[in-house]
Amino acid sequence: MSRGFGEAIKFCPQCGSSELVRRVPRRDDKERQVCARCGYVHYVGPVLAAGAILRHDGRICLVRRAHEPGLGLWTFPGGFVDLGEETGAAALREVAEETGCRAALGGLVGVYPSEGPAGKRVVIVVYAASLLAGGASRSEEVREMRWFAPAELPWDELAFPSSARALRELLAGA
Repeated sequence: MSRGFGEAIKFCPQCGSSELVRRVPRRDDKERQVCARCGYVHYVGPVLAAGAILRHDGRICLVRRAHEPGLGLWTFPGGFVDLGEETGAAALREVAEETGCRAALGGLVGVYPSEGPAGKRVVIVVYAASLLAGGASRSEEVREMRWFAPAELPWDELAFPSSARALRELLAGA
């Protein structure tokens, strides 16, 4: 990251010029990288992620992360949304990849800001989900998968504030 500009670029993706300057573009209020040759403005926004709080028989599935950020801590299955992928499909894909389970999406729990790898800003869309078929995690991203009763949730060992907020909101509405 580069002093509040998001990820800095070295060449303009529109014309290939290396003549990039920092300035406030017209009709904007923030300094950004701008191509001095063609006027391209480099906007950097948050990365989109999706997750699912998987429930079965009154229990909630959490996974222990095998990588940073949050190495060794718990969260519900989730990850980055691929280009062209809908958030619901991404949440179901992440459940399958991280737990080996098949799930059905329920309603939207919420949309939360979070912090991802290397301080990247992430927006995560979280769904409720129910188990269709069980599985076992075979993902390199997950150290362990476990089903918790709501009273047993490891609140002090959650990887992200957004995980705690989504779980609390789901449980409050359950």
